[in-house]
Amino acid sequence: MENKYDDEYEDDFTMRNIDREDTPEEAQGEPYRASRRSSRPNREEVTKAPLLFRIVAWAGVILFCFVAGYVGTSLALRMLNKKDILVRSDVAENREEAAGVLAQEDGEIRLNARKVAFTLHYPKEGAIATEKVELLSGIMDDDIRQVVGKIISNLPGKFSADVKVLHSFRAGNTLYLDFPASFVSSLASQGNIESTLFITGIVQTMTENFSPIVKVRFLVNGQVPGEKGSSPVDLSVPWQLPKV
Repeated sequence: MENKYDDEYEDDFTMRNIDREDTPEEAQGEPYRASRRSSRPNREEVTKAPLLFRIVAWAGVILFCFVAGYVGTSLALRMLNKKDILVRSDVAENREEAAGVLAQEDGEIRLNARKVAFTLHYPKEGAIATEKVELLSGIMDDDIRQVVGKIISNLPGKFSADVKVLHSFRAGNTLYLDFPASFVSSLASQGNIESTLFITGIVQTMTENFSPIVKVRFLVNGQVPGEKGSSPVDLSVPWQLPKV
């Protein structure tokens, strides 16, 4: 059965051009809602703060961190000091403690002094004895005077009370020790063997404790003693231990 259409039939259907920006809601007659993304500003379009403001801000952050660290460290140290954790017995913190240190040291002030072990060699019963002592160490010249004085004090009655190192200085690997005139007479009273052991002990002590000293020269009142002096040992030449 054939379908017959009237050529004069008019359809009310009309084409509607929908613009690309129209949304399905608009097409259905509903109100258009803008997307949230489109309402946000583009990140590239956000303007940065001026360079000067950024520099000031970073400087403020650095300053704050420094002040916080300084204050925190100070508070921590105060707390440790109150608990006697960082307190040193060899450091004076006030006038009273400083006066006590001066009284113990006979009025001698030692800056940056610390105890150091020294090996001493000196004559004893016809041989050279060895002893280790701890002394307050400072500069090299003071240490040398202390060590020589300790050796002499270990030989009671052998030297006059005024025998001590007047001056000491070093030239290369040679150490010069200056003694008073009573040093020679004290050696003469001990004899050749005891004097030789004493001089050898001094040289061995200096070379072991004070590098790069290799030779020791003995002076009397700043002068080199003559070969034919009253000393039983030759003090006109520098003394040196035999090479092994």
